[in-house]
Amino acid sequence: MSVRDPGLAFTDGAIQFESWSEKLWDPMAREVIAAAALTAGERVLDACCGTGAATIPAAEAVGPSGTVDGVDLSTGLLRLAAAKLSGRGILNTTLTEADATDWRGHRTFDAVLCSYSMFFFDDMDAGVDHLLSMLRPGGRFVTSTWIAGALEPFAGRIMAAAITERPRLAGVVPVANGNMARVDTVESMAAWLSARGLVDVTVLTRPLTLTVDDEMAWNLVMGSGWRTLLPRDPEAIARVRKEFIRSVGPRVDMNSDTLIGIGSIPR
Repeated sequence: MSVRDPGLAFTDGAIQFESWSEKLWDPMAREVIAAAALTAGERVLDACCGTGAATIPAAEAVGPSGTVDGVDLSTGLLRLAAAKLSGRGILNTTLTEADATDWRGHRTFDAVLCSYSMFFFDDMDAGVDHLLSMLRPGGRFVTSTWIAGALEPFAGRIMAAAITERPRLAGVVPVANGNMARVDTVESMAAWLSARGLVDVTVLTRPLTLTVDDEMAWNLVMGSGWRTLLPRDPEAIARVRKEFIRSVGPRVDMNSDTLIGIGSIPR
C-alpha cells in the first residue's frame, strides 16, 4: 500500500485537524494533563504535540519555573501551536519539528506525554521505549489512545469509501490500526505499559460520544491519519468524499471513547 508521509499529511490537513480541537483534542488533553499530575517547576516533553492541545495546559501547570518541549513531525501543526502559545504569552515552551522517536532533548524529563500518537510509530515498542529513556527515575509516562470500537462508524466507512478508488487497500491493515489493536483495552494497555518496564501502572477510561455533522466528519478524515488512505487525484478524492458522506449521513454519533495509560520509571 502506498502511504503518504504522516508529517506531510498532517501539515496538509492542519486546518481540518484544528477544527476538531474544541470538540475533541482540547477536552481529552485536559484529561491527560490531569492524569499526569504536573506540578510547578517540572520538565515535560509533549511528544507528537500537534497544535498544542496538551502542550498549553502542561505549560500552565508547570508555570514559569518549569519547561515544556513540544515535538512534532508536522510543520503545519507546529505553526498553529506556536500561534496559540504566542497569543497566550506562554514563554516556558520550546517547539521542535522532529520525529519524536529519534529526537533527544538536552535534559531528562519529569513527565512525557504522548496523546493519540504512539500508534503511528512504525515500531511502537521501540518508539515508546525511546521516549521512556528520557525520563528521570520516578518520572511519569502518560499516553492516550482509542478504546476498542472507538472512531466508529467513521473508521470502517472511510476505508470502504477509499477502497472504491484504491482497490489495493482491500484487506490491508494500516500500521496504526494494528498498533491500536494491541492496546485498546484496559487489560492490554496495562500489560503493554508494564512490559515497557513501567511501575505503578494505571489505565483510566474516558467515555465520549460526539454528535457530528457531515462537514465535521470529512474534516476529521482530512485532518487525521485517514488522509493517508485517500487517492492523489482531486477528482478521485471528491468521489471518495461523496461516497463517505453518503454512507455516514448528515448527522451521526461518533464513539470517541479513550484510554489514558499512566506509568512511572522505577526509582
